[in-house]
Amino acid sequence: MVRQISKFILMIAAVFAMMPLMASDAEAEAKYSKGRELYLKGEYRDAAECFEESYLLASASAIRANSLLAKIGAYRMCGLYYEEFKAIELLLDKYVEYGNYQEMVNRQFEIGNAFRQGRRDPAFWALRWIPWLVGPDYTEEVYTKALKRSPFAPQAPQAMLSLAYWYEMEGQTMKSLDTLRKMIKDHPSAAETPYAMLALGNGLLEIARRGGDGDGTLVNESLKYLNAYSAGNGKAPELNFAKRKIAEARDIQAETLKEMAEYYRSTGRSDVAARYLAKLVQNFPESRPAADAEKELSKLDNTYLPGDFAPAPEARLMPIHAYRIPVEAEKELISPLNPGSHFLLPLPDLKIDKNQTAGKF
Repeated sequence: MVRQISKFILMIAAVFAMMPLMASDAEAEAKYSKGRELYLKGEYRDAAECFEESYLLASASAIRANSLLAKIGAYRMCGLYYEEFKAIELLLDKYVEYGNYQEMVNRQFEIGNAFRQGRRDPAFWALRWIPWLVGPDYTEEVYTKALKRSPFAPQAPQAMLSLAYWYEMEGQTMKSLDTLRKMIKDHPSAAETPYAMLALGNGLLEIARRGGDGDGTLVNESLKYLNAYSAGNGKAPELNFAKRKIAEARDIQAETLKEMAEYYRSTGRSDVAARYLAKLVQNFPESRPAADAEKELSKLDNTYLPGDFAPAPEARLMPIHAYRIPVEAEKELISPLNPGSHFLLPLPDLKIDKNQTAGKF
């Protein structure tokens, strides 16, 4: 008898414990229905707030997931892309089975592209009509999280290249170079990879040129990517730029050998200096320091015989082509003497030489 009474009490307690949950789900469904009505009326911002309340009130996973999906759609329609992105993140973290994972990640890449192209959400919804009152740039956050969820998606190479450019524009050069390295490693056959090679090789070369490459590691890595780009893109319009950068990198390597030779010569070890100069002349004959190195080597080593006359090194700067602006017919506004605020109608300029027509009329 006591056991039956205990079971009855437990059943009553379970029913009373379930009542708040049932009430919460009912309230959540009511909020969801209200949000749906507002959405159909085109009041997307208010609808998103109702869907948010529905998500917070609900205890059932299905209701919470549907509320998130509805909120994603509402924020997309009212143009609050970052709020949409956060809702997608929450859905993929907690209720991934209720959404299409690939579509959600694709949308994250689209949002990242929009922020990269300059889109900004309004800082305050009530003041969204003020064009300069906008929120921060979320390019890095959106791209980083999207790449973490789908690092080998078709959009990943373009996103990584855009993220590297964003880092460079923000002054985070090392992050930019690391992103390019990872892109080349993970997506060797992507259409964007040659541009990543060219950008990485040029970036490493710039750091080395500024004195940040004591042991030559950066120059060697730069040449690795620049040579790979040149070998695989024989008809690319950027090929001439890559070749000039390769020549600049070899100049830096040759200059390093020359500095080593000057150091050993200053310490009285002319034999070691001669070896460095000989290596420079042999391995980098087309470099800028080669001619001076050959002269110094002739002074240090009497047995050295200079080679044939070497041509002058090629220019390292890109040529700038100047083009004339094409001549186009224009209209002339003719003003008679003392017009009194009156003008003749505009006449087309026929480009007739005035010297040839002088005295004929």
